[in-house]
Amino acid sequence: MDATQWDERYRASAGGVWATQPPAVVREIVSPLAPGRAIDVATGDGRTALWLAERGWSAVGVDFSSAGLALAAARPGGDAVAWVEGDVHEWEPAASADLVVSCYLHLPDSATVITRIARWVAPGGTLVVVGHDVQNIAAGGHGPTDPAILYTPELLRGALDEGFRIERCERVVRTSADAELRDGHPAAAVDTVLHAVRVS
Repeated sequence: MDATQWDERYRASAGGVWATQPPAVVREIVSPLAPGRAIDVATGDGRTALWLAERGWSAVGVDFSSAGLALAAARPGGDAVAWVEGDVHEWEPAASADLVVSCYLHLPDSATVITRIARWVAPGGTLVVVGHDVQNIAAGGHGPTDPAILYTPELLRGALDEGFRIERCERVVRTSADAELRDGHPAAAVDTVLHAVRVS
């Protein structure tokens, strides 16, 4: 989907498309971290950036959908986040970040994009990526059905260079209690999660 299609989807939604909280695995990884500067890549209607700002992070939410960003900015706490309209293939932050997080960004060149956003992480900073795993198709979970754009642990691990220490890179099962959609989803889903720290 391009930016125009996402704009249409957000405009047609009643109050937003996605759940109001970030994925549980993102909350688990990020909660122990000391707040600093954070970039939420493909923020959509803002759930992760808003959650970060509530916890003291100086958060930037980046997305190529102006309609998604409008929903995000209108939410309670929306004025605490810097919302930026930008394409992940072209946009560059003004400074590196202590945390770069990306939830469910699926593109034909996902590995290249993850390599690109990893460069935004400051030394000592954290990268968190979560998205639908290729096994999610057979599991019947919500999400894309094109295996070419889905994740595997091997894909995410291979997107990083030796400047990162990988803390975790594995498949996780997300239950219906941790649904991606605002109105929930009845089936469990299979995701891949990457948690890495820049060491140099």
